[in-house]
Amino acid sequence: MDRKTLSGVLVAAVVFVVLAAVGAVVRSGPSEAVVESGRRPTTTSTTEPPPEGVVVVRIDNGAFRPSNLQIDLAEFWIVEWVNEDDRTYVIKGKKGEFESPPLEKGDRFSFDFSTLEPGIYRYFAEVGLQRIPGSVDTRPSQ
Repeated sequence: MDRKTLSGVLVAAVVFVVLAAVGAVVRSGPSEAVVESGRRPTTTSTTEPPPEGVVVVRIDNGAFRPSNLQIDLAEFWIVEWVNEDDRTYVIKGKKGEFESPPLEKGDRFSFDFSTLEPGIYRYFAEVGLQRIPGSVDTRPSQ
C-alpha cells in the first residue's frame, strides 16, 4: 500500500470514529437501563406537562429553577423537585416542614403544600458549606 492510499484510509478511519462518537453523544431518548428500570427519564426536553396540581422545580447547576414560586392552592398544591445536577441534594424546609431523602441525578421529591396553612415557606439545599435558597408562597393573591 502506497503512502497516499494509507493516508486516505487513515483519514477515513478517523472520520468514522469521530462520527460514531458524535452519534453516541447526541442519541436522543432515555438509556436502555432507564427504560428497563421503569424510572422516568431525566431529560428536560419532554413535551408532557406535569400531572394536574403539580409545579416542577428543577435543580440544575447549583440552583433551583425557579427559586421563588408563588402558587395558587386552588390550581397547584404539590411542588416536585427534580435533580438535574451531578451533585446530590437534600431539600429541607427552613422550619422543618419537609425534608427530602438524598436526591441523586434524576431523582424526584414531592411535597403537598395543601397540608400547610397558606404562607411563605422558605427552603434550602446544602452543598458543602453553601446553602441554596428557595421559597414557595401559597398565600392567596392580593
